[in-house]
Amino acid sequence: MPYLNSNIPTFFAYLKSDFLYNNTNKNTEYIPCEVFGVTSLTRRCLLFQIMTEFGSRHDRVPIHYLVRDPKHSKLDLDWLQLWDCYSNSLSVTRYEYHKNASVEVQLKNREWIEGKYLFTIDWHDNPDAAYGYSEMAGGHKCGHLIWGLQNKKGDPVNQLFLQPNNRLIWKDGGAFISKKLDKKPDWKVFEGEFTCEGKGKWVAEDNYDYFYQFKNNE
Repeated sequence: MPYLNSNIPTFFAYLKSDFLYNNTNKNTEYIPCEVFGVTSLTRRCLLFQIMTEFGSRHDRVPIHYLVRDPKHSKLDLDWLQLWDCYSNSLSVTRYEYHKNASVEVQLKNREWIEGKYLFTIDWHDNPDAAYGYSEMAGGHKCGHLIWGLQNKKGDPVNQLFLQPNNRLIWKDGGAFISKKLDKKPDWKVFEGEFTCEGKGKWVAEDNYDYFYQFKNNE
């Protein structure tokens, strides 16, 4: 898995010029760019590497400085990404199952917006970040990067969201997703952590046989 930086499926966006002026500019301009990489720093928001149409490269652009269109909502960072990155060690996966899938995102005020899936980020512990929740069954969360498209009123959103599973409802053009969650389910977070080698009762034979067998150690 990558450490700190990773390639991502490249996508097009607009960079808010506030980033280029350290928020000292009076008027925001929107600069076309391609987004091609991410940086994950523990307890920081997700950061991106971009290339502008001027040929200038910029690193560690925070998620809320990138938009899909100059006409966008004004949702604050903590609405776009609920939880900071869990670790400097990350994986980036574009699941073919979700490729270009439509998905609904629940905001902090319980309203829903429509979105489009881009890819998924997950984390694991490392010596510099062994104090987090990245490998804890009850505390772990992956992050799905999603373009917010519009709210239920049809108003444009066009901001990036990094959201965990429990803030999303997926849509499917096929026949599998056929039921609707009419109310908030009473499901619980699964906290079990398991290992295949924890019993100690059965041990493998002490030889180099290809078809080795197990024997009872009691």
